[in-house]
Amino acid sequence: MDSIEVLPNVNIQAKGVVSKKFLEHGIETFCAACHWIKDLAYGSNSNNENSLILFQENRGTCTTKHGVIARLAQELGLKVYKNLGFYRLSDEIVIGVNAIIQTQGLNFIPQIHCFLEYGSFKVDLTEGNCNGKNKTIEDYDFVVRVNPDLTYEEERRYYISYLNQYFAIDPRLAEVSIPEILELLEACNQQVKYQCSIMSSHNLAFVAQ
Repeated sequence: MDSIEVLPNVNIQAKGVVSKKFLEHGIETFCAACHWIKDLAYGSNSNNENSLILFQENRGTCTTKHGVIARLAQELGLKVYKNLGFYRLSDEIVIGVNAIIQTQGLNFIPQIHCFLEYGSFKVDLTEGNCNGKNKTIEDYDFVVRVNPDLTYEEERRYYISYLNQYFAIDPRLAEVSIPEILELLEACNQQVKYQCSIMSSHNLAFVAQ
């Protein structure tokens, strides 16, 4: 992944609700906004369909963090976009996932991660966050540019659409029904949150020392 500094560092002008929100927080440039969002605590939001929620809840995930910056880019006329990247989730990335998916004989389960696209550059605003992952996702099987904010149903349709392509990659996936795969995915998402809480506890213990 590339650094925030590859992005256009233009001044933020009050051109819409998102740009005004950043200006209200004293954030005056696009790159400063990206750094502020990256430094914001990583955590699930009560509503992923409107990325402005992170201003209320002072936290965000890859979905809302990249969503709000992509919305800011839209208002400022910048060619910075939100992408969905599809990758293979296993213990290599989140400890405890294998115990969940191997009940169905799987070695991985397709998962989605969001990041920013700017020309040939890719920027992950959750890189280094305490997000439950062992490493930053670098390799993707499929990448698609999407709207800054997606509804739950829109994201689900994207997932199922690309899930069909994974059936050719690993025929064992095709032997598991889509509802069962979605149940496994939800269990894996809960495992991510669990690992995130463990990492947070370790970080707090380290700081206390």
